[in-house]
Amino acid sequence: MNHSLAATAARLSLVLASTASLGLAQLPQSDAPPQSPVGLLKSPGMPRIYWGQTTRFTSAWNPAAGVAFDGSLSFGDDGEEDGFALDLNVAELTLQGAIAPDWWGNFALETNSEEVELTESALFYMGLAERTSLRAGKFFIDFGKQMQVHVHDLMTPQRPAVLREYLGTEVPGTGFQLDHWSPIGDETAFRFSLGLFGEMEQHGHGFLFGDDGHGHGGEGGDEVEVHLENRRALQDLIVTARATAMTDAGDNGVLQVGASYRSMPDFGFEAKGRTDAGAAYDFDADGLDSSVLGLDLTYGWNSLDGTRGWTTGAEFLRAEGALAAELDDPNSPTALQVFDGSVQGWFAYADHAWNQQNSVGVMVSAFEHLEDERPEDTELTLYWTHFPTEFARIRFAAVHMDREEGEDAQALMIQLTGYIGAHGHPYNW
Repeated sequence: MNHSLAATAARLSLVLASTASLGLAQLPQSDAPPQSPVGLLKSPGMPRIYWGQTTRFTSAWNPAAGVAFDGSLSFGDDGEEDGFALDLNVAELTLQGAIAPDWWGNFALETNSEEVELTESALFYMGLAERTSLRAGKFFIDFGKQMQVHVHDLMTPQRPAVLREYLGTEVPGTGFQLDHWSPIGDETAFRFSLGLFGEMEQHGHGFLFGDDGHGHGGEGGDEVEVHLENRRALQDLIVTARATAMTDAGDNGVLQVGASYRSMPDFGFEAKGRTDAGAAYDFDADGLDSSVLGLDLTYGWNSLDGTRGWTTGAEFLRAEGALAAELDDPNSPTALQVFDGSVQGWFAYADHAWNQQNSVGVMVSAFEHLEDERPEDTELTLYWTHFPTEFARIRFAAVHMDREEGEDAQALMIQLTGYIGAHGHPYNW
């Protein structure tokens, strides 16, 4: 580490020292290998890291294992049904550990009591160059400040509505990703990533309203699915890219800006089923492409003693191309109709921690639906987060969805999250 980089880390560590709601921290040097695949600097708005009694790089026990639990009690009215619901949003098993001086791996298995899903299984190689890593396997895409973060680790109760609509609740892909970060002067750090994927999924769980079936990113309802060929030309693989910079903003502040991109060339939609009369149908639309562009801005401030903080952020998204598909008649379909166009949306939030155990926040998200008419929805969320211990979180939230088409929806929620053992996904800033 050269003198400039050491000065940058020392200066930013004063700001990034707290593990309060800002989630700003410098990873302890004793827990990091000489070339940590996830950089020593962590940006404003990232989740807390719950290392527990052991970390992924300790020699006390390898691998480091942990369990995360996230459940909720909610009362909601989404316009079609109302009442109370008890949900196991996710129970997650994680394993992480080093397998060689330049190699380590992570694994995450999730269930919501209805299905079991392998969401992460990847190996990291850090021997290419300084502050550079190559990741291979299955992992969440690096898009904006949120999509690489698991839902139960968010500082907000759920994924912003625009991200759920345009990308999905959680988006793991199978492929490769190159990551590199470098200092720029004494006060700024720059990072970029480039990913290449053969497969990409979209998961939805743990949400208050049934809004996961609008065909976002290609899923046009229960009967329409995205289709990807097993083997494709190199130029037809899914590509993700992100560039972001973080710099000091005043004595105790950190400002981060970023741009993200995802391209899906040469994919298709397909629908199979039976009409009300019992006749089988099989429709498909191939040779399609779509893309999503995101621009994000985040600011974090912490008091010198690390007990108080503010985090504010915003992200704008624009999606273009073949974005969704639906049957022309859900009862007796004769064709599959593809929505090919462009839509846009955004979200913004502010979170204030008045001590290490309590924070309050507000989030607003608005987006155009993936439909020809492009109706717009706006979701408002208010929440209070309390940490009775480092490994337990209780959250109270109120959510209102204002729908341009259809009835409005609202919900009240109590969320309980707990961590056992070591917990911390390989989030990068």
